[in-house]
Amino acid sequence: IFHLVWHYTHLPGECVFYGFVFNDMYETDGKARTVRDLAELMQVGEEQVLLDEGHDTGTDGDMQIATLLANERLDLIICPRDTFEKLAGEGTFANLTEALDEQIYTELEEQLVYCAGYEVQDLSYAEDPFREAGNGAGEVLPYGIVISEGDRYRAISMTGDEFLCGIVANSRHTDNAEAAIAYFMSTGE
Repeated sequence: IFHLVWHYTHLPGECVFYGFVFNDMYETDGKARTVRDLAELMQVGEEQVLLDEGHDTGTDGDMQIATLLANERLDLIICPRDTFEKLAGEGTFANLTEALDEQIYTELEEQLVYCAGYEVQDLSYAEDPFREAGNGAGEVLPYGIVISEGDRYRAISMTGDEFLCGIVANSRHTDNAEAAIAYFMSTGE
């Protein structure tokens, strides 16, 4: 809980990009370079770009992500496939056919990940008190990208595992999330 409170109270005042990363760690110099590059790309100060890696999946991770999503703090989530599919089924991610620029969408088409989304169910509170019946019952749409296939992402990842990313449906900075995806998927220098 301390970790969650610290993160919530120590966010930059005007954060214009918040990337949340499950189960991956970044090489320190690579992370600093990435934050610097993203800040330059977004034309903001480095303190306004947050790339928050190293979170575990499980109860603590679920609490962190739920709090940050409820407060509309997140723009991009990077995580393993099983976590991604669970989050997509809960309605966490934006449909990339609508969230991405047509050119970027076309360039990344081979890395798109299709998952079942969330569908609102017409059930009473007694039948579905936590509104979970719609999890994974929605239309199968492109909610994510295999970000670990991107050259720049591979360069900073310490695990080398497969990771997917998605733009958060209630992101306040969809354009910056899109810019981060394009950056991670590009070939670099």
